[in-house]
Amino acid sequence: MLSFTRVSRAQFTTAITRPTNITAAERAALRAARRERGRQLLQQQEQSTTQQVETTKWHNRVAGSRWLWYVGLLVPTAIITWAVQDEDSPPARLAEAMGLAGWIRNKFEEMAVPQYDKLLPDWSQMPNVPHDIPVPHTLVIDLDNTLVSSTWDRKYGYRHAKRPGVDQFLRTMAMYYEIVLFSPSIDGMADPVVTSLDKEGCIMHRLYRDATVYKNGVYIKDLDRLNRNVNRIVVLDDDPEEVQFHPYNVIPIKPYTDPSDRTDNALERITPFLIEIARENYGDIPTLLRQYHGMDSDQIADEIERRINLIRYDRLQQSSRGLGGLAPRNQLPAPELPAEAVSSTTVTRPVQLTAKDIAGKAPDEVESNGLVGWMQRRAKEKEEHQMRKMEKWQQVMMDRQKRKSQEA
Repeated sequence: MLSFTRVSRAQFTTAITRPTNITAAERAALRAARRERGRQLLQQQEQSTTQQVETTKWHNRVAGSRWLWYVGLLVPTAIITWAVQDEDSPPARLAEAMGLAGWIRNKFEEMAVPQYDKLLPDWSQMPNVPHDIPVPHTLVIDLDNTLVSSTWDRKYGYRHAKRPGVDQFLRTMAMYYEIVLFSPSIDGMADPVVTSLDKEGCIMHRLYRDATVYKNGVYIKDLDRLNRNVNRIVVLDDDPEEVQFHPYNVIPIKPYTDPSDRTDNALERITPFLIEIARENYGDIPTLLRQYHGMDSDQIADEIERRINLIRYDRLQQSSRGLGGLAPRNQLPAPELPAEAVSSTTVTRPVQLTAKDIAGKAPDEVESNGLVGWMQRRAKEKEEHQMRKMEKWQQVMMDRQKRKSQEA
């Protein structure tokens, strides 16, 4: 239990009274010590005040320089934006007069075009291809929404679904074309997809975004840089804007965006037309495709089937009006390919187009010793030469696919 003792004021004053037994020297020393402690306290306060002032000045300088940095960045940016959007603005005219606009334009053009003028090697330098084989037609194919459909979700990330019939399409086209996959996607993302897609090695070349020309927000595929005859290049793409430099080399195909749609047969339907182009050795693809301008691959297939059916109908009518009309109807020879109903919605199997289907069987040639005979023999030799070229190319591609399967 604590107890408190009552202390009077006199007793308290007596308790703290300074000792009287100290000398004058000791008293002087104590005073000096007190003055020193006071001086040190004043000095510390002054230093603290000075530091606070310096800190405040530093913050003010930083804030001022930050605003200067903002102004120095935003003002030139605004001026440049004004000059880019309005070619008649004072900044644009000044930059043009100083030559700055031309310099900037050249730098942007250098960054917007591929690094190499020849995106594909010379045909004579192609590995595993005999040099005596003439250059076949070139088929340029897009990847996203043309051969595959790409989707993304949080759980699995990017997933890719093959378009129905893509394996058979590549396998067939490799027998007639030099296939080039040309995608505006980044190679690091697209190349693994192509490797998984083309396990048989049907695609001979792969080109990605770094091979495109960037213009107005579009990555454009410039066919002039492929190091191949542009008149013998066919492009299959879901976005014709990506081939805007050569609009008449493109066969547009409907984008494949629904991985669950397994009834899509766009590749299957356009296959006969592409085969016919290679077999007939068309040398002017833009002129050929100009008549189908504005149509996609399905509409082109419908139009070709309509023409074939009309030709078959005319042939059947001619045979019924000619000598065949004297015979009973059931004794007439059947047409080489029976006529089929034209349908623009559902086609179970595409019509295999050949020159015989379109123009009919040619009459027997009469051997002649004159100019006509020479021209007939010349045409026959040309046809046989084309057949031999196709056979050699098909053998090369079969060997390539065989090596690819063995490596896998």
